[in-house]
Amino acid sequence: MRVAIVEDLSADQTALREGILRWGKERGIPLAPPPTLFSGGETLLDGFSGGRYDVVFLDIYLPGITGMETARRLRAADPVCSIIFTTSSDDFAVESYEVDSTYYLVKPYTQRQLWAALDRCGASLLEREQFLILPGPAGEQRLYLHQVVYTEYGNRRIQVHLLTGEELSVSMSQRDFSALLLPYPYFCDCIKGVLVNLEAVDKLLEDRFLLRGGVSIPISRLKYREVREQFLRFSYARVRGELR
Repeated sequence: MRVAIVEDLSADQTALREGILRWGKERGIPLAPPPTLFSGGETLLDGFSGGRYDVVFLDIYLPGITGMETARRLRAADPVCSIIFTTSSDDFAVESYEVDSTYYLVKPYTQRQLWAALDRCGASLLEREQFLILPGPAGEQRLYLHQVVYTEYGNRRIQVHLLTGEELSVSMSQRDFSALLLPYPYFCDCIKGVLVNLEAVDKLLEDRFLLRGGVSIPISRLKYREVREQFLRFSYARVRGELR
């Protein structure tokens, strides 16, 4: 598990880092490298890219940009990373849902509360590590489902667009590929030849999805009502914590 800690007070940094390391040792979960420390949101976001961290602890009251604004920018780059807020006030608890935070810790929190937050992240990480074995140019390749942004079919191949900006090419029919992905509630068949990961959607518009990063994916007029209903069910389930 890759963890980042964004705290401006060195004492809080140290205490949180030690608590996380104790949890990892007790649970048998490797933390490699050890949690990375940042004193502000700007230093975390400098060069940040999707997939860099599995869990980010964010103090809300930070010098410069706030923890909440940091979380919004982080979430735009990485829709699946777990965010745990650490703060001296519960004033932002409701707002934290906007960035799909995993947990909200109010200082001073207990070891039990910290470990409960980390246990939730650990379970989420196991689910996020789901992958499919697919044919690739040089043999078999793993496709980590939560790293997929969208896929498109053409010339008898599937082009898979990933959070990292990379692309995978899969020699498979759209029918067979769809049968593998569509059982997962976060994949949506919105138009012929294209599948969208709803985790990567920023907005649902009248005729298309707007994805984080600015990519626009059209929605078939014949499918719009069904697609809208699926997106709303997915969004409500995530707010209720039923999906990770």
